[in-house]
Amino acid sequence: MKIKIPLPLVLILVAVGGILTFKQISNPVDRHGKAAYAHTEGILACGPRPADSEGLKKAQQYISKQLAQHGWSTMSQAVVRNTPLGEKTFVNLIARYNVDKLETLDDLKTINTTGILSAHLDSKLIPGIPNFLGADDAASACALIIELAAELGKNHPELAKQLEIVFFDGEEAFGENITPSDGLYGSRAYALSLYDRQPKPRFGIVLDMIGHKNLKIAVPADTDRTLYKALLDAASSKGYEKHYGIAQGSIIDDHLYLNKAGVPTIDIIGADFNHTHWWHQSGDDLDLISAESLTISYHTTMAMLIELLSK
Repeated sequence: MKIKIPLPLVLILVAVGGILTFKQISNPVDRHGKAAYAHTEGILACGPRPADSEGLKKAQQYISKQLAQHGWSTMSQAVVRNTPLGEKTFVNLIARYNVDKLETLDDLKTINTTGILSAHLDSKLIPGIPNFLGADDAASACALIIELAAELGKNHPELAKQLEIVFFDGEEAFGENITPSDGLYGSRAYALSLYDRQPKPRFGIVLDMIGHKNLKIAVPADTDRTLYKALLDAASSKGYEKHYGIAQGSIIDDHLYLNKAGVPTIDIIGADFNHTHWWHQSGDDLDLISAESLTISYHTTMAMLIELLSK
């Protein structure tokens, strides 16, 4: 049976329908942000992750298992270093897509590498906060990389083969701040392996603190201008440009030694993080993390990777 609807009611229904459609289209959270959020939960469930801890080992196992489901193989790079707390073993987790053999650093030299995508997995050991989790510093970045790797393997396998993924250990200092002798243990060891790579990777990306609510990113002032432009172009192409900017000065982070090794590397890091209420505080927990921010970070980073890997 057909029903006639009065014209005024039709106009109201059309208007309401239009509003509903607009809301669905403009929904700021998508499946990638939700997946990255779930992986953040998975990493945090492993517990605190300082170097040489059971929590870190569990988180590495979690990441390796997730990546393996999408065709990525992982290997460990272990180094022993003196620290203010004595000798510690630091273990970087390195991943490559669709390779026959990945066991040693020498195996990496035989695989073409266009770019490096990285984040630090360890959480800081903080006196007075025994259960510090480092949700945004930097579990969220590692979680995002899992989702990026999954989608690259599924939809851009030829680009995935060109990418080396590294989850650094020992970014955090055992003292209050990173110094020339304390902190960046894992990225420094990994960077040493880049000196005799021929050809060297053309670029590197470090992600750090990219999942916090009301996302604001400010890359170091001395960032390679080509990479900074690639970031801004990627953000602008997705309508996210307001979330990205440049800091007033340099920043000491895992990109430092990659740059010294001759691989131009951008540090995509939370803006003015040392003045937030949560950096190296108990507030850096899951409540700080936003699936919307992870959606923004996913699409911006993915667009940037596709552009840089396709050149």
